[in-house]
Amino acid sequence: MYRVLCAISIVAGALFAVAFPHAGFGAPTGYTIVASMTPPTLSSGSSPLLTCGWHAACVSPWSSGVGLDWDDGSSGYGNPWYFRGYFATDNPAQGIVATGQPMVNLQHPDYCDRMTVFIMEKYGNVLRAAPVYTHTNITNSNAFNIQGSVLGTYISRQIGTTINDQGANCPFGGSHVHEEHAVISGPVTITRNTAKYPTASACHTSCGNFKNNNLSNWTRRFSWPEGG
Repeated sequence: MYRVLCAISIVAGALFAVAFPHAGFGAPTGYTIVASMTPPTLSSGSSPLLTCGWHAACVSPWSSGVGLDWDDGSSGYGNPWYFRGYFATDNPAQGIVATGQPMVNLQHPDYCDRMTVFIMEKYGNVLRAAPVYTHTNITNSNAFNIQGSVLGTYISRQIGTTINDQGANCPFGGSHVHEEHAVISGPVTITRNTAKYPTASACHTSCGNFKNNNLSNWTRRFSWPEGG
């Protein structure tokens, strides 16, 4: 497996400043939606290797942050990465709870390329969460429906592939996905699974394998009151 060095781009804040209208937004429904993301590499049911625990940049002195590095199982590039996780609602009617929209956050030869998937709440069409995937591109930019259920509905959709992302301002080694998230304004609670995954200072080479379609291996969780 490959040692990885990741750097979050200095222009990462560009995504966060985008404002989204609340067209058609109504009163809160009284229900809660929970999105629990799982490891984004390898085919569904596989167990990718975590190569660096929670970090901003996986390089000494191992600065703390919200990123995890996932090996894609290959020495080459062009390997698939996925928007993947479980979506739960306490609405007994269940059904479609959100729309996923792949977006380019940053694409530049000198910086780490960053892609994201906007999670747009179906009720009111408002942005609720934005998991971010660095050292990747997008090959499938189509929006897609996200189903939710009381027990949680598993979603695994290929969005793009890994890339050779070396640049003047992007120290990088090995084909992998650096997974993190943007902070979106609104009543969204973001929780990282620090009980399951170590910090970069504790592990920055080989931190264990985690099955990517197992809810207990969630990496980060977004929770919000529908319509809130």
